[in-house]
Parts: sequence; C-alpha cells; structure tokens
Amino acid sequence: MKAVFQMSNLGPLSFYPGIEVHQDNSGITLRQTAYAKSVVELGGLTDYNPALTPMEERLKLSCDSTTEEVDATQYRHLVGSLHYLAHMRPDLAFFVGYAVKRILRYVAGTLDYGLHYPRCLEAAHFIGYSDSDHAGDIDTSKSTSGMLFFLGKCLLARLLGDLLGKDVEAVELRVDIKSALTLAKNPVFHERSKHIRVKYHFIRGCLEEGSVKANYINTKDQLADLLTKSLRMIKFQELCSGIGMVQLPLKTRKT
Repeated sequence: MKAVFQMSNLGPLSFYPGIEVHQDNSGITLRQTAYAKSVVELGGLTDYNPALTPMEERLKLSCDSTTEEVDATQYRHLVGSLHYLAHMRPDLAFFVGYAVKRILRYVAGTLDYGLHYPRCLEAAHFIGYSDSDHAGDIDTSKSTSGMLFFLGKCLLARLLGDLLGKDVEAVELRVDIKSALTLAKNPVFHERSKHIRVKYHFIRGCLEEGSVKANYINTKDQLADLLTKSLRMIKFQELCSGIGMVQLPLKTRKT
C-alpha cells in the first residue's frame, strides 16, 4: 500500500472510532465494548438483568401494536446506535429495530464480545451461507434473507480478491432448501417459474461458469439462520460461536 499511497506507519492498529482491535499470534479480534456500554446507558437499562438472546424465540411483531408509544427521537437514536454496533456484532443484525429494550439487555450482558479472525495457516476456501425466512413479516408477507461469507474461518467479503489483485476461487454457497438448489441447476423448471427466472438465470450462469458451487446444508448447520429469525437460546449461542463471536479474555481488556 505504501507503494501506491502516501502514508505513515503508526504501528499495529489498536483503535478505530468505536472499535477496539486486539492482535496477537492467534489472529485479530474486533470489539466495541466501550461503545456498547454507552449504548446501554443511553437506553437507561444499566440496572436491568441481562438477556441471553436479543429477542424471544419465534416472536413476531406487528405495526398494529397497541402498546404505549415511545419517544420517536430517542427510539431512532437508539436504533442508529445499535446499527453501528452491529458492524462488529452480526449477532444483532436481524434484531435491530424490532425489540430495542431486549437487545440492550442482551448487549449489557455481552459487552466484551467481538469478532475473532484466526490466523490462516493453510489454504483458505471461500464459503457462503444463504438463508431466507419466506414471507415471515406478518404485516407485509415480505421475506427476510441473510447471507454470510467466510474466507477459511474468517467472516469476510470478496473485497479481498480485489485488494490482492488475484482471482478468488469458486465460492461454495451452502443452502438449506433443496428445491431452491434444484431450480437453480435444472433448466426444466423455466416455464413454470417465469416470475423468478431473472434471479435464477443469474445464479445458473454463475454455476455454469464455475464461479459459484451450490451445495445443500442441513438446516441445523445453517449459520445464516442468525440473520433471518429469532432462535432459542442454545441454537442462537451455537450460531454465534460458528460465525466467530467470542468473549475476549480478561488480559486483553482495556480500562
């Protein structure tokens, strides 16, 4: 980068606005502990018991709610703050804007959690997980889709290939819906699915050119479930672990 840009070496990165960076021989961990604490304080929930999940399992909220209205300005402030926190906390991504108080109680109990990017000691494969909660919105019947992409064990995007100036190997896309895989791979279904043919023509083109490999994965191993629906506590914690969410040990905390 120095060969292209005028820059100074200030040593290993340790802090970026709101984001704390810890680097050691095992890899890199990103977290927002101080910022998360300030968001909880903003919501006035510092004295509440922490929640183990951001949202109750299978909870569906409607715009026709009859609950007492809240201060709109304060609510938007909290949601905006949570959106920024979700940059390093993908376990919050689906829930932001749904149940703010429950999310804040969950954040209060997971202040030291962040994303860990382990050091890659061998060739890393690019793998994606795709999931959808079909027609899950009870007001509009819209679906919620979620995707996660990993390079080896690291949660990343394909930007890495552009930065390195190298071609990235075929992406393995793991989907837990067999019918979707069949439709993407089998041209026989064209005439019976004209309303979605543009999307699947694109996917089929990727499959044919070899840039994408689509494979079935059991629903219990679908990491993207974390981005499409509320889950029971054990399942939620398993998926958080699967995407690299960890609690930093005491020795790495800053005062």
